[in-house]
Amino acid sequence: MLAPDSLVLEGRFRVLRPLGSGGMGEVYLGEQVSLGRKVAIKVLHQDLHAQAGMAERFKREARLLSAVEHPSVVHIVDFGESGDHACLVMEFVEGQSLYDVLLPGPMPPGRALPLLQQLAEGLAAIHDKGIIHRDLKPENVFIAPGARGEQARLLDFGIARLVEPEAGSAVSQVGVVLGTPEYLSPEQAVGAKVDTRSDLYSFGVLMYRVLAGRLPFDGPSPRHFLAQHASHAPLPLDRAAPSLSRYVGLLSLVMRLLEKDPAKRPQSAHELADALAAAHSALSAFTPGLGTPVYVPQPGTPSSGTAVFAGGEGAPAAAGPSGTAVFAGGAPATAPAQGSGTAAFGVGGAYGTGPAGSGPMPVAMRTGTAVFGTRQSGGVASVAGGAPVVKPQNLTVMLTDIRGFTERTSRQTHEENARMLETHDRLLMPLVKEHEGRLIQKRGDALLVVFRSPTAGVLCGMAMQDRLWRHNQTVPPEEQLHVRVCLHAGEVLVTADTVLGEPMEVVESVEHVAAADEVTFTEAVNLARNRAEATAEPCGTITLPGREEQLQLYRCQRAAEGPPFGDRFNPPNGVGAKLGPLLSRVKGALSAAGTGTAALSAKERLRDSTRLVKERLPEWGAALRREPRRLAMLVGAVAVLGGGVTWWVSLNAPGARILALLEEGQKDEALARLKKVPDDEQKEPSIRRARAAVLHAYGEHDKEHSQLQALDEDGRADVEDLVLDGLAEDFGNDEGDSGLRKVLGSLPRQRVLGYFEDLAEEEASPRQWGALRYLEFAKAADGVDLVDAYETALESKNCEVRRQAARRLAALGDTDAIGALTRLTEQPREKGGLFSNGDCGHDEAAAAIKKLKKKGD
Repeated sequence: MLAPDSLVLEGRFRVLRPLGSGGMGEVYLGEQVSLGRKVAIKVLHQDLHAQAGMAERFKREARLLSAVEHPSVVHIVDFGESGDHACLVMEFVEGQSLYDVLLPGPMPPGRALPLLQQLAEGLAAIHDKGIIHRDLKPENVFIAPGARGEQARLLDFGIARLVEPEAGSAVSQVGVVLGTPEYLSPEQAVGAKVDTRSDLYSFGVLMYRVLAGRLPFDGPSPRHFLAQHASHAPLPLDRAAPSLSRYVGLLSLVMRLLEKDPAKRPQSAHELADALAAAHSALSAFTPGLGTPVYVPQPGTPSSGTAVFAGGEGAPAAAGPSGTAVFAGGAPATAPAQGSGTAAFGVGGAYGTGPAGSGPMPVAMRTGTAVFGTRQSGGVASVAGGAPVVKPQNLTVMLTDIRGFTERTSRQTHEENARMLETHDRLLMPLVKEHEGRLIQKRGDALLVVFRSPTAGVLCGMAMQDRLWRHNQTVPPEEQLHVRVCLHAGEVLVTADTVLGEPMEVVESVEHVAAADEVTFTEAVNLARNRAEATAEPCGTITLPGREEQLQLYRCQRAAEGPPFGDRFNPPNGVGAKLGPLLSRVKGALSAAGTGTAALSAKERLRDSTRLVKERLPEWGAALRREPRRLAMLVGAVAVLGGGVTWWVSLNAPGARILALLEEGQKDEALARLKKVPDDEQKEPSIRRARAAVLHAYGEHDKEHSQLQALDEDGRADVEDLVLDGLAEDFGNDEGDSGLRKVLGSLPRQRVLGYFEDLAEEEASPRQWGALRYLEFAKAADGVDLVDAYETALESKNCEVRRQAARRLAALGDTDAIGALTRLTEQPREKGGLFSNGDCGHDEAAAAIKKLKKKGD
């Protein structure tokens, strides 16, 4: 114990009185002699300080801690040894501990979210210095008055690391508690290695406590808490706090933070801060004036606290006799307005301060998030002071999910669940792109998509249900997928992975009442869509969230039999809406064709239908050529021979069927079907292209390219998407292949470049990478957001792709890429061999960050 009025650190600081003690040391109120200002002096226990090598380690770690400068982090003023004691001197924070603030109950979201965002930003600052907090909890957070309202301050960061043995050390951890059982991450609970994502889990527990007023686990003993963190599912936040059930994005964020697997949590504190900003924007963007409230504790609420660090490792100490008034002067409270509570399906985005009195305004993410595909344009405006803001857009929002998904996943094996989701994605994801939708977020079975056109959204939903119906005819009942498709239209804010605004909340309400296997939408969609494309019927009403108003719902009218919506071909240009009924007529006539009068009637109907098809083929041809699977379902050829009429409608053209099998992952079946093609048809362009795709699937790339080189001009003009997918992958694997360059150069330029632009905007994959590299090689990347595309490539599983993408981002010189590069550097390295340091683009990303920061300075 240090005596009052004693001096430490060569007389620079005077001890005034003890504040409390914990598992690692004592804390004293002190005074910096030269300035007369109050400080907190933390003294490590002598038995810890006496451990071998601790003195040197203490200096090294304290120096690292003192380098952190952030308004949400308590600053280390000084450090050193004083006699037999190791001392850390920190600024003294006057305010309340979060523990005390939460004693009356949970915080309202309007107050909690800005404070939590401040904490996340402070956590990011210490993580950026390579420090892991290891002991996040309410006792280590203080709420202090600030010029702009409340300011959250993070205490005791990185202290636990001082007593954590270094690699190869013989120092024992017996008797040393690294963290608090109620807030430990699963990694800490089982003694595994921790990284910054461990702090994010603890942040999730703290956030749960702030919003719900309780912990996600019941304990009650430390042993129980450790077991629960390691292996038990937390109580869903909406059950602990039903009043938060409307804030879907906020609920989702907290439960993501509480994932057992670190890879499923947000991957950095920067990402967490952005997510909290988005959640706050969702709460306030459509409630003008809702900002960070100035809060005055109510009578009976603890309003003083000088024991800044006393609760750091144990129970909070009692306030000193004099106490320190919080918000001296009695600043008037601003009640945190509870607006429409716009829910965010996902997370992302950020917010900034708008004009005086307007409260926070949503802004683009620090990573330079593109708004509907355009970075800092086409949806991004500026406010006074030049801060970019996301501009509201009138869009149609689609939300889908699998009926009974939670119950089904609980009784299936992990492998069965993975197959179910893979099938779901394979069936539905391509339809989003085909209808010019933008996938904003995919969370398990749920898709969140936005469309510019309400008609496109409805047609996409119908196509989804038809495709699911066809799938369900081929599998047993227990493997069938029954999906709800819900749509609403209105003004929303869209970031890379978030939709904010009241329409988001409305479509979630639709989801609660919508039936599976249907396309259900609101009056707003029904009024704005092209009603000639699909017939709809009323199907009930919902009450708008937070209002008395009723909203009429509609659903697409189903066919009497067969696929629910006629198995219609629905690409975004509306071809399918016209072609579907026509083809139904053709197929009906074919099935009726026979002999005599019936045959003649059928032939006349076929003649009439085919005349219409032939008239439309120039308009539809380009779309049909790019879709081998649809071609397999549609008219393959129509010929008129001699004086009579001979009709050949091929619903199973060999080339198209081979490509369809490849798309379904059945390469052996595709090869078998290819071998059955008659010899006289083997040189047909469609068969050559199908053979090239099969060769690609088997890794025979030279032969693949030879098949395509042998095509004539017409054969090249009809090249299918799947063939281009293969060429994109090939280019990504070997940019220097001159034969491959020649093949790509021989194909229609606009067809290749247009399709590769779409691929470059996809999720990370070999074809995304190859398409991106070819566009740069061909000097045709003007239509692609290169920074965004290379950030996507950083997520590749191929280490060489990651390295090249990091180097290219450094060369592009856009500092917005720092966020994505940082996330890569924070990913765990996997040791690959005796001389490997586990680098998978980590080093290149770190070098790129350094270069970009230097440029930013």
